[in-house]
Amino acid sequence: MRWKLLPLAIASLLTCVTAATGLAAGSTQVTHFSFTKPSNVCGFSGTTDGHGTIVFRDTGNGTSFISETFFGVFTANNGKSTTLSFAGPQAQTSLVIDEQAGRVTTTTTVAGLYERLSITHGPTLSRDAGIVTFIDVYEYTGDPNNPIGDFISETLTDLHGPHPDLLSGFSVFCDVVGAYLQAP
Repeated sequence: MRWKLLPLAIASLLTCVTAATGLAAGSTQVTHFSFTKPSNVCGFSGTTDGHGTIVFRDTGNGTSFISETFFGVFTANNGKSTTLSFAGPQAQTSLVIDEQAGRVTTTTTVAGLYERLSITHGPTLSRDAGIVTFIDVYEYTGDPNNPIGDFISETLTDLHGPHPDLLSGFSVFCDVVGAYLQAP
């Protein structure tokens, strides 16, 4: 389940780097990363090796375009391993500040391979692919230069393609990983 937070963590890191470096609209930043770390995935301890690339482009007015690829292998302490990969663009096409309501609403569309979970060098366990739009609502910080505060809610719209894990609230992820990792 921690793997589910990786895209959000990477996007948050890029947002912080972008804000800190004052990138102008139209700027593009390319980040290559790799890591090895101890992990606990769905109650199983082991090690995760991952790598990928993120291309971030500030399109102005609080909007952005990101293209990312990620490939990670989780090897449980019992020797079994699973692979998680994703690739594709995401565009934050709207950022609306409602000062009276104290809310910020973002609209982000993700396309491509949202998530592919497989047995390493084996069959696919779960695949989410296609287009989905997220409408996220946050507390407004009061600072128009850094408006996004605490997360309030999320709505999915324009859902096209299979998205079993996303629609399950990401429970499919641990259902299939757990069943595979604990099987003899």
